[in-house]
Amino acid sequence: MNLRQTTAFFSGIALISGGIIQAQDNQVLENDFFSAVKANQKESYVTFSQGIGTLESLVFEAMIAPTFLLRTNADARYGATISTGIRLRMQAEESLPVRTPDYMPQITFYRHVKGRAAHDPFSGYVFLTIAHHSNGQDGDFFLPDGSVNTFNGNFSTNYLESGIFFNRRIVPFSNTTEYFKTSLEWHPKIDISPELDGRYGFLRWHNSLKIYKFSLKRMKALFGGKSQTWHKVPAVQTTLGTTWIFGKRGEASFFDLKERLNLMVNMAYRPKFLKDVSLFARFYSGEDYYNIFYFRRITYLQFGIQAFAF
Repeated sequence: MNLRQTTAFFSGIALISGGIIQAQDNQVLENDFFSAVKANQKESYVTFSQGIGTLESLVFEAMIAPTFLLRTNADARYGATISTGIRLRMQAEESLPVRTPDYMPQITFYRHVKGRAAHDPFSGYVFLTIAHHSNGQDGDFFLPDGSVNTFNGNFSTNYLESGIFFNRRIVPFSNTTEYFKTSLEWHPKIDISPELDGRYGFLRWHNSLKIYKFSLKRMKALFGGKSQTWHKVPAVQTTLGTTWIFGKRGEASFFDLKERLNLMVNMAYRPKFLKDVSLFARFYSGEDYYNIFYFRRITYLQFGIQAFAF
């Protein structure tokens, strides 16, 4: 990596650091509901190059996802978040261009759901997200030769996502807490790029499992309200995610795994010397999530740093 690429990479890290917005001071005790809401937010991250796989050469890929938590008080059973997520890829080529970033503003509404019995540890929420996804371009979607215009082609869609997110002991290990999320994403064909119809897949089923493993000291701090021990104890976070794409997607059959299944495994570790970020390794195979590049399948193993969501 030459001097320009190195400078650009660390500029990306600075962007990530600036994009992490704390919803509240660490000294404020959280109830289970808002702890779960925070655990469900997208992590800001920056990768070291493109990783190993089928992506083109990159200086970095970055997600800047500040989240604003709206609530009336710490014990409220309703809440909302607003996020202005931006994802970008800096190309490792002349002038280090950032072509067609992802713009992903959204607002999400939450309703707390408790277990039926008083001793039931179940705690979660139902949610509804109203979101937009575009690349900010206004060029023709297709080039004269019929290929997708990935340089300045217009990509835009809007969607609703609704589902449930809850914590429940799933993994039979000590010192862990798990969160499971399942949701449906629906694109109602309102103010979208018309070329996506029949090619993109407007109904998607998402599932994810997040597993947090703490030291015994950290677990006692979590449930004892001693949040000041946050900076002293390392933690590991593992996220498993799948997406199944329904609907017409070109010539793909209903059971075409290559065209319809997205798979992601992310493992993040926060060592003691890092207070606000963690190191991560992520494997992904599926549709390219980078706006107008949706038509290609990518597989990679990436490494980088991310904001620690918990």
